[in-house]
Amino acid sequence: MAREYTQEHIMKLCLPPELYLAVAKFQVQKEIGKSYAGLLLVTKALYQEKLISKEIYEKFLYRYSRKLVPEDQPEKMTAEQLREKQKLIEKARTFSMLASQWDYIPAQNGDKNGSTKQRSTKTQFQKQKLFWKKFG
Repeated sequence: MAREYTQEHIMKLCLPPELYLAVAKFQVQKEIGKSYAGLLLVTKALYQEKLISKEIYEKFLYRYSRKLVPEDQPEKMTAEQLREKQKLIEKARTFSMLASQWDYIPAQNGDKNGSTKQRSTKTQFQKQKLFWKKFG
């Protein structure tokens, strides 16, 4: 990217602390970089003093108002992606319901009471096997 400006157009400013803090506050409010904050303030001041035209003002206002971290635009999903997302949401919902009711699911070996008693490792394994057979 070629530089549009030469060294002659660079202006170093030594700001007193009050003005420096004001520029920093402006930078935070607008969520822009330090250089853009200074350039945006200069652009606004020049336009208020009628030293630049409205077209030039709007051009630089747009350029220097761009946020440092752009906001994420939500991606548009295809119909296929929407269906897949809906399936994943449904599976997650089912999984969370099963996980919350895990102690109340009777195993196939005749344990029908659904109590929260300690179950043997074999019973737990059978329940896991059933779960993965159904949802895996």
